Amino acid sequence: MLNKVVAGRFRITGLLGSGGMGQVWAAEDERMRRDVAVKIVHPQHGVGETETQARFRREVQLAGRLSHQNIVTVHDWGEVEVDGGRETLYVVMELVRGVPLGKRLKDIGKAPWPTAVGWAAQIAQALDTAHRQEVVHRDIKPANVLLTDEGVVKVLDFGVAKFLGETIGARDLTVTGTPLGSPMYMSPEQAQGVREIDHRSDLYSLGCLLYHAVTGRPPFTSATPWALLRMQIEDLPVPPAERGGGIPAALNELILHLLAKDPEDRPHSAAVVHETLVTILVEQALMRPDGELLDLGELGHALAVSGRFLTVARAEAARVLAEVEQVKSGVTAWVNGMLTGLNQEMKRLNGHIDAVDQAAERAVPAVSEEDYYRLFKMSIDGSYPTADQLVNAAEVAYGTRLPVDTALGMVLRFTNRHTAELQEDHIA
Repeated sequence: MLNKVVAGRFRITGLLGSGGMGQVWAAEDERMRRDVAVKIVHPQHGVGETETQARFRREVQLAGRLSHQNIVTVHDWGEVEVDGGRETLYVVMELVRGVPLGKRLKDIGKAPWPTAVGWAAQIAQALDTAHRQEVVHRDIKPANVLLTDEGVVKVLDFGVAKFLGETIGARDLTVTGTPLGSPMYMSPEQAQGVREIDHRSDLYSLGCLLYHAVTGRPPFTSATPWALLRMQIEDLPVPPAERGGGIPAALNELILHLLAKDPEDRPHSAAVVHETLVTILVEQALMRPDGELLDLGELGHALAVSGRFLTVARAEAARVLAEVEQVKSGVTAWVNGMLTGLNQEMKRLNGHIDAVDQAAERAVPAVSEEDYYRLFKMSIDGSYPTADQLVNAAEVAYGTRLPVDTALGMVLRFTNRHTAELQEDHIA
């Protein structure tokens, strides 16, 4: 194929990659003087038939009408003769310089969950644009998602995947002996061979992709594609939060919602999924590990890391931060006001306590040593009172509470004094 000119204008310059559907080549559009990508679809039975061509043209034309920054633009389509003289179909697309998400995940294992949410949010926007025009992808998987250096996600193969899916069917075999599509990311209805699937099948596949991104593995794995198809139909996935630590509960719930076996139990639309993902990112990812809000500079970095997932996230985050700052300012002012009022109340209370103490001192007459001595003698009942007994007696008689060490000193002095007085009386 190298240097071959397709349709008299697209000169093949190099192989970009190959997969289950065909090969993707870099090419130069000699008419428009631009670089493009040309996907050569694997030869299929009936390609030369008018009905098959018409369906392919219809699907590719529908995909070509999709205009969105997260969708690889389709420019043209046609038939080309490949090795052996067989004719097959080709699609000319926008050439995107980027890394397949499948390769990125293979290199890193799993992504930080905010990064994965950023990717999924962009894919959801691409799907929403397509679904609004009744275009179903049918093969959402990491290999069909490109990540540009700027963090923009690009979804490939709109139109082509649907055409091949309807032409062959999930349970038919390709020349390689494997089911068409990707069983690890295939919806239960696709796995059952249902031809009339709708947009909710794409949402299930997006759930599989997001599960893989945050846990490092798809929800179901097996050595054989047929076992995978059975798992997609029958088995429940292990919740992603149990496979990867730190996944927010809201994200765990959304992924399980996307992976519902019954299409009726999945989110209503890709728009709903996108809104939920943005909400999760704004409410969860804008927090530092220590629980503090990111400042605007850190927020910009977080959005870049998460794929710069469109202006809406930045605008929403800025709005939330502005509201937080307003609330913070209001709370700070309220707290300061409360502290000022509390300090004033404390001063007034301390002044009141001082006044009460002074009044009490004036109200209670001073108690002399002789007063305590008379009380000491009155407390003699066969033996001299102890210090504790003197303390209690003084509190009852005079309303004052003597320190224990003071009372102990008095008891010693009063005992000696009283003993001396008794001796004098005896001598007299």
